[in-house]
Amino acid sequence: MTAAGLRRPYGIRKRVAWLVACGALAPMLLAGWLTWSAYGEVSNHLLDEHELLAETLALHFDDVLRTSLADVSAAVGTPEDWRDGNAKRSLRTTVLRSPLFDAIVVLDAEKKITWQEVRHRDEASEASSAAEAQKTALALPEVGAALASGRQGVASVRSGDGSHVVLLVPVRDWNGQLESLVCALINPSAPAWLAMLRHGRLGSGSASLVDDKGRLLASTDARAQVPPMGQDDIHAVGTLTLVPWQVVLRQPRAEALGPLVQQSRRMFLLSPLLLIAAVLFSWGATHSVTQPLKALNIAARRIAEGNLDTAVPVQAHDEVGQLGRSLEAMRVALKRSLDELTESHNALEQRVEARTQELRQLLTKFVSVQEDERRRIARELHDETCQTLAALGMKLDAALSAPSAEAARTRLIEARTFSGRTLADIHALIYDLRPSVLDDLGLFPAIRWLAEHHLTKAGIAWRCEVTQAEHTLAPVRETTLFRAAQEAIRNVARHSAAEQVLIQVEERDGHLQVEIEDDGHGFDPASVSQPSPSGRGLGLLGMRERLSIVGGSAEVFSSSESGTRVVLRVPFEEEKTLG
Repeated sequence: MTAAGLRRPYGIRKRVAWLVACGALAPMLLAGWLTWSAYGEVSNHLLDEHELLAETLALHFDDVLRTSLADVSAAVGTPEDWRDGNAKRSLRTTVLRSPLFDAIVVLDAEKKITWQEVRHRDEASEASSAAEAQKTALALPEVGAALASGRQGVASVRSGDGSHVVLLVPVRDWNGQLESLVCALINPSAPAWLAMLRHGRLGSGSASLVDDKGRLLASTDARAQVPPMGQDDIHAVGTLTLVPWQVVLRQPRAEALGPLVQQSRRMFLLSPLLLIAAVLFSWGATHSVTQPLKALNIAARRIAEGNLDTAVPVQAHDEVGQLGRSLEAMRVALKRSLDELTESHNALEQRVEARTQELRQLLTKFVSVQEDERRRIARELHDETCQTLAALGMKLDAALSAPSAEAARTRLIEARTFSGRTLADIHALIYDLRPSVLDDLGLFPAIRWLAEHHLTKAGIAWRCEVTQAEHTLAPVRETTLFRAAQEAIRNVARHSAAEQVLIQVEERDGHLQVEIEDDGHGFDPASVSQPSPSGRGLGLLGMRERLSIVGGSAEVFSSSESGTRVVLRVPFEEEKTLG
């Protein structure tokens, strides 16, 4: 944008007005989309609720049919009831008490009516209904099946005056032979069924019962001839399981979704008004911001150019004034941060130099410890193994120059003794370097082996108490702790002049702790805090350096009265419970 464009009046107003308009339009469009989505979701939800209601109503009809079948079966009674006439009285009572039954007809094995009870007042209607019932019963294939199998059943039939449900209950004699068949007829257009259908009616809609051919059996809408399935209606269907009928529910879509449609219309009408009000408000609000912003712009440019010495002008006590004070605080903080950064950079360079020096010293110590270990191994090889090998060579030379075979045999026996001693010395040196018991049996048996190998040879009585830990050490930490314990036990055998030694191994505060205590003459720990030129103190330094690498520690407590106690601690690297 050009400088002339920046100086145009109301430039910020126009930009803010357009931004507000776009910012308000996007949520309105989003709200419209959400409303449309909600409309669809509510429609689907209402459809699901209608389907659930239709299925529930169908299940209710099934339960009513099962209950009616159970009532008829209970009224049939025993063969003795039929002989005494109690069964017919029970059936008549069942018809009169239940508003569902139109008639009950008893057929013999030849499908002839032997008794019937019809719910009608005049005799002409009763006779007509009886004839229709007999015709209906005889036309059902389920009647023949029930007479043949002797099992209860439910069937539906379409007769001249409508559809009926027929409940079939066989009657047997004392020998279990089929004697007759009770057929109970239920008219779905009875008031009791209409009362159950009214429970599924929603608003001004209707609930209807249709057969498997789509013919209307009963409906809450007296004017309906067929189940209404208009496109502007929400309808649901539930199917009965005992008979091939369906429950059809209908409700006008405008009635079901009316509140949501009205709310959507209100929102679409108010959205343009809100957009216009937002633009006008933003147009006026920017007028009071333009002048202070110019001053803040100049101050910000000055800070961006690196001039942190000039303060930001004081503004009014409003949001723009708070912005000016925040900019001033930023300038002060930035200047202070630059000064602190310079000081921190200098201090960091000094710390890096000091740390580098410490690392060099630590490397020197490690190299020294390594060379001392090599020197010790070389000394042991020279003092023991080499001398034994030299003596072995002398014995072999003597055997070669022996005057007789018996003298040569004696020299060879002595040479074999020296070779066995040499082999034992080499084995001892190998065990000092890496005892196989540590790999084969673990840390605790290896510590016992150290005590047996060094303390028993030195004539020192010892006792080892091990408390099994709940966790296990990583192999690197286990080896480090073993080496530190090896150095401590070796020092006891060489320098303590002790008579008894107690070794305790236990888990404490997330660490594996090895404590070695003797009753020797002791020493001053401060005198070996730094290794002497003679090498005194290198063993303790090596222990501490080894343990510090794995996060452990070594503490020494000693005096001439109470002997020496060395505490070695190594943290568990992995929290694994022993199985």
